[in-house]
Amino acid sequence: MNARRVALKIFESSVKRAFVSQELWKITDPLDKADRGFVRKIVYGTLRFLFSIDREIDLLLRKNTKTPQRVRNILRLGAYEILKTDVPAYATVDEYTKMAPRELKGLVNAILRKISSSSEKINLGFSLPDWLQKTLERDLGKNMALFMEKSNGHELSLRAVKIGRDKLLRELSDFVECRTMNYSPWGVICKNGMNLKNGLFKRGKFTFQDESSQLVGISISPKRNEKILDACGGVGTKTTHILQIERKANVIYNDVNAKKTEMATSNFQRLGLFPQEVMNFDVLKYAGKTLNAKFDKVLLDAPCTALGTIGKHPDLLLRLKEDDVEKKSDIQLKMLENLWRMVKPQGELVYSVCTVTKAETDDVIFNFVSRHDDAVTVDPFDGTLPFSFNGLGVQLLRYVDGFYISKIKRL
Repeated sequence: MNARRVALKIFESSVKRAFVSQELWKITDPLDKADRGFVRKIVYGTLRFLFSIDREIDLLLRKNTKTPQRVRNILRLGAYEILKTDVPAYATVDEYTKMAPRELKGLVNAILRKISSSSEKINLGFSLPDWLQKTLERDLGKNMALFMEKSNGHELSLRAVKIGRDKLLRELSDFVECRTMNYSPWGVICKNGMNLKNGLFKRGKFTFQDESSQLVGISISPKRNEKILDACGGVGTKTTHILQIERKANVIYNDVNAKKTEMATSNFQRLGLFPQEVMNFDVLKYAGKTLNAKFDKVLLDAPCTALGTIGKHPDLLLRLKEDDVEKKSDIQLKMLENLWRMVKPQGELVYSVCTVTKAETDDVIFNFVSRHDDAVTVDPFDGTLPFSFNGLGVQLLRYVDGFYISKIKRL
C-alpha cells in the first residue's frame, strides 16, 4: 500500500468535509509505523499551511484555473512535502507525478519542479485567513510568533489513570518515545504518529488529555463531599479527571449532545470513574430553579473558536468564519449568566476555553463580573503554579499552549 495514496485519500475527504474524521485513519492500519507517521505528517501539515500553499500553486497554474480537484490536491500534498519535509525533492516530484492522471502528469511534474527550484525563496508564513491573522496580531502582539510556533504541529498528550505516571512511561517506552509533562503530575507526552488505542488504553490505564486541559482539574481543586457540576462535559475527560483527583467529590456530568453523552458514558466505564449523575440540559436554554445555588463549584468548559488546538486540528481553519469570534463570545457570556445562579455563596465557577482571542477570554470575564456585584475573580491556581494571573484569568500560551482559565468566586 502506497503511503502517499493513502494520504491523498484522507486529505481529499478532509478538505471536502472541512473535517478530519478519526475513522479515516483506520485505512493506515496496514502501513508500518514509519509510513503511518509520514501520512499523518503530510496530511496535517498540508491542512495547516493550506492557505499559503494554495497561493503558491495559483501563481504557477495561471491559466489552468479549471484544474481538477484531484490534481489540485496532489499538488497541495506535493508542495507541502517539498517545502516542509526532508524527503529529496526529486523523489517527491516523481511520486506525485505518478499519482496524476495520464493527461495531466506533465502539468503536475512542471508545477512541483518549479516549487522545488524556488523552495528557498518560498515563505509559507502564518498561513491564516486575512481576518484571523489581523485579529490574532492585534490580540497577541509580541506573542503572535509563539502562538504560530505552537500551532505548527502537535504531540500526543496522555493522562495516567489506573496506574502511576512512571509505570505508564515504562510500559509505553517499548514502542513510543514519551516524557513527563511540566505541570501536570499525571501527564505524559508522546511523539505523534502512533495509534495508542492499545490494550493499555482499553483497560483504562490512561486517557488522552492535553496538559492545559489537565490544568483545569487542578484549578477546580475538588474536595471531599463538594457538589461539582461539569456543565459542558463533552466526552467526560474533565469529569473523570475531577473524580480522579477526589473520588469522594459529588460530581454531576452534563452535556446537551446525546452522542457526546454516550461517548462519555463509555469513558466512565473504561476508566472506572463514575459521576454521581448524568444530565442532559441545555445550558443556553436552562431557566429552571431546581439547580439554583446547588453547587460548590461549577466548571464551564465553553464552546469556543478552539484556536489553541490548530496544531492538532488544522481542519478547523477550513470551517472558521469571521463572525464566529463574536458569536462564540455571546454564547459564552450567556452560559456564564445561566450557570451563575447554580453556584452557592462562597462557591466558585471555573471558566475555560482552548483559544486565545481577547473577545473570548478576558473580555467575556470582564463583561460578566462587571454585571455582578457578588462576583470576584481570583488566581485559578492560588499562586501554586508559576502562571501570570492578570486579574481576570490566566492565558497559558507562554507555558503550555493557547488555553485560558478564569476562576470566579461568589461572595
